[in-house]
Amino acid sequence: MQAYNREVLENGLLVMEAKRLFKMKFISKEQLTNVTTAFSLLKSSSIFIRFGFFLLGLFLFSSIGGFLALVFGQLLNAHYSIMFYLYAIIGFSGSELLAKSGYYRHGLDDAFIICAQATFCGAIGMSSESSIFVFSVMFFIGLASCIRYVNTISALISCVGLVGFFFTLITELKVISSMYLPFIGLILAVTIYYVFYKLNNSAKWLIYQNPLQIIKIVSLVLAYASINYMVVRELSESLMGIVVDKEHDIPLAFLFYGLTFLIPLGYVYYSLQRKDRTILIVGLLSLSYSFFTIRFYYSLMPLESALVLAGLLLFAISFFAIKKLQNKTTGINFQPDRDTNSTLILNAQALIINSQISTKPIINDSKMPFGGGGFSGGGSGESF
Repeated sequence: MQAYNREVLENGLLVMEAKRLFKMKFISKEQLTNVTTAFSLLKSSSIFIRFGFFLLGLFLFSSIGGFLALVFGQLLNAHYSIMFYLYAIIGFSGSELLAKSGYYRHGLDDAFIICAQATFCGAIGMSSESSIFVFSVMFFIGLASCIRYVNTISALISCVGLVGFFFTLITELKVISSMYLPFIGLILAVTIYYVFYKLNNSAKWLIYQNPLQIIKIVSLVLAYASINYMVVRELSESLMGIVVDKEHDIPLAFLFYGLTFLIPLGYVYYSLQRKDRTILIVGLLSLSYSFFTIRFYYSLMPLESALVLAGLLLFAISFFAIKKLQNKTTGINFQPDRDTNSTLILNAQALIINSQISTKPIINDSKMPFGGGGFSGGGSGESF
């Protein structure tokens, strides 16, 4: 089912791990060179070069699409869906050709894979005019592309299709009451995270570590967004016609008030226990949005006072955390990670030190003239 040789993909993971170990100074430069030259690898690019080739691939795909529209546009008349099916065929054909040529995470392959899925979903939408059918196709085509091409964006497309499918079932088809939408979203998020947890603990799915990280982030964000008070209140007003004023609030408002803060705090606590940086970042960002949510509806104090108080609180937490952790060497501590780039810190320190050093030129205050024989007859004069 995969378009690439699994052994070659695993070689790429070994080389990436070797580069990380070299960055942490566990292996030497010679050992890293031996590892990179010992295995056959696919044609990949760094992040910036990959983005450039991605733009080039989009330009190439749009150029092919424009040429086909110019040639076959009059023949197909107003049947634009047929053109989009043709674009999808070209996109998947280009993806297969690039995969057979050994291009992986190169940029060109990303452009054709994403354009193929986008045009195919667009063609399905024009043909069926059914949003639930489009979301279903997004889920399956994204999942198939993710498995075949080991593509990270395809995993995101698949997750969006899955969430959109259940959202459409509730909001448009009215399978169940819209009042249960937050709880369905929370259950769906837990299910997605369970799938990630099971796959992530299996060595069989190691080559899909980047798509699995996207699935993990989607599940965390979806769980928080499902019970966030602002999201629930706005959806309640738009979908159920609930009027919220000073005397009335949304159903189970106290529950959503509490979960708006408990879920981010749970993320932070769980991330510290598992030493998971991804969950920690999501938890801190969602906690910040929780404060914004309450601030959006209820003004407890002036904005400038809230900012000053928040700054003092963050300073106090940071100060006591540093004092508590600075002497620890195991577990959660204040020591820098071995895989961090210490060169940037050293360069910044040198720049700051040099900016504080005075470099004024030395001025000679001596009134003794040199040259021209002006002192005890020493030196030669300026005339012959």
